[in-house]
Amino acid sequence: MFAGRFSSSIGLLGVDIGSRGIKLLQVREHHRQLHVVGAARVDLPRRTQGEAPGQEADHALTQQFHAAITNGGFTGRRCVVSLPRSDVRLQSIRLPSMPEPELRQAALWEASQRFGFDREAMEADYIRTGASLQSGETREEILLIASSHASLQARLAPVMAAGLRPVAVDTDFNALARIFSRSCRRESDRGQVRVVVEVGASGSMVMILRGDQIAFVKSITISGHHFNQAVVEHLELDERAAAELRAARIAALVAPGGADTPVEAATDRAVFEAVRPLIGDLVKEVVLCLRYYGVTFRGHPPERIILTGGDGLEPQLDTVLQQACKIPVAFDEPAATLEGLTEQIRGKLHRTPGPAASWAVAAGLSARGLSPAKRSEKDEPSMEARRGAA
Repeated sequence: MFAGRFSSSIGLLGVDIGSRGIKLLQVREHHRQLHVVGAARVDLPRRTQGEAPGQEADHALTQQFHAAITNGGFTGRRCVVSLPRSDVRLQSIRLPSMPEPELRQAALWEASQRFGFDREAMEADYIRTGASLQSGETREEILLIASSHASLQARLAPVMAAGLRPVAVDTDFNALARIFSRSCRRESDRGQVRVVVEVGASGSMVMILRGDQIAFVKSITISGHHFNQAVVEHLELDERAAAELRAARIAALVAPGGADTPVEAATDRAVFEAVRPLIGDLVKEVVLCLRYYGVTFRGHPPERIILTGGDGLEPQLDTVLQQACKIPVAFDEPAATLEGLTEQIRGKLHRTPGPAASWAVAAGLSARGLSPAKRSEKDEPSMEARRGAA
């Protein structure tokens, strides 16, 4: 197994492991458009926080995984697996400018020291951000990424038990950068700066892209779970009812008039009042990230904000974000990359797939196996599955 690029018109099988479930998606490229080859979803059982899965639960998950692979319409068994954000350590650091081999060794040492991992029990990588530091400074800014072998093994074991062959382990933000940069691969596209704000069940992330290069990434603790809890407390509902209510509001936003259970106006206002403080906190974090970018990087300012993730379509989040940042907000790229896949995913699942944005990571993982762009391997870091599966 290896973690290189793969030249093909059919992508690898993307396995997006999240806190609510596992999404499997495989895409192919035809005339520069993405099409779905296969899709499946495995819902994870609800557990009390901190509760470890038992042997019976592991066996049941493997069976569900195997059934999803068998019935999903996938081609081949090679896959790319994303780690949940809880398994990934991420930090922006500055190191002296040095050749690539020396920088890699320095990054490994820094990851071990900063994250408390034994160097022989982790995988680490880095991204050069291209930040413009103060005049005369001989250091450069890099994003340091690391995960323990124990975490890698825990995630890869059920994947391999179900018959898949992991060839690489990727991060969610790298997958998002790939899917939202398909039209920004040329050197001249470096002037196209976009902000990706992803809101998921277990946390959020702000990423700034210059062309297809990742310039900035920051994890934020605010999550879909926090939104649910706010509704629970404000409306005195149980968590399942709160989650279903929020999902109905998002469905109405995505397909106005097409939601199965329309939300009454009074209820909609009550939910917004419950989550408004969290929306405000999230927007403040985005504003701080933009300020840091403006000070640290030279060149073009961001031209738009892309909201994504299963909880990124929270009603009115886009409006508040646009008002605070003074930047247009969209739910997809101009080419509607994700929206164009939704109906195809629905056809494979034979059920509602949820918001297109919730499949963004899985799509980006699968796109790793498509024909390579101009950029070199060192600009697209990922951790090898070989050592994690040992």
